[in-house]
Amino acid sequence: IYGPADTLGIFPRVICGAVYKRLNEKYKCLWSEDLRINTVHVSDVAKACWHIAINTTEAGPFNLADKGNTDQQRVNACIEQIYGIKTGYLGTMLSSLAKANPAAAKGAVNEKHMEPWGEILKEANILNSPLTPYIDEELLSSNHLCVDGSAIEATGFQYEVPELTTERVREVIDIYIQQNIFPPAAL
Repeated sequence: IYGPADTLGIFPRVICGAVYKRLNEKYKCLWSEDLRINTVHVSDVAKACWHIAINTTEAGPFNLADKGNTDQQRVNACIEQIYGIKTGYLGTMLSSLAKANPAAAKGAVNEKHMEPWGEILKEANILNSPLTPYIDEELLSSNHLCVDGSAIEATGFQYEVPELTTERVREVIDIYIQQNIFPPAAL
């Protein structure tokens, strides 16, 4: 789920983009560009909950995923456009090492991201922010995070946000800037 209030979905990756811009480095992810990580906008989640509650007696399950078939490359393309940085992939060998020792991989990647993010916040005089580049082990795995979100459409539901776009991610950043939890200078 992404959109306003996203701190655990794709937003840690978006924050990492700010870190790599600051470090002036290419943002490299594990695995490959085609690792699927389906997305759905929070407004569609709220709409779907309401729709099911008042419009259907069918017993799901009703998985939710937009039509974008989001993968790492789509997320990275958004990050590239927002921050003007390059992204890429570490490849099979390094990814396999991370798979063999996920706790060590998580520790290394988070150690690299957390300090620069703290500096970015400090320079912007943001003393407290729920936003973090912290990446959970689950997000470092090679498992596709995808579901078929079409079953709910048979009940008359229609997604309003058909796919993840740079503009939608930027809208969330703009909200966070207004809330003074994301530094505008990070862009």
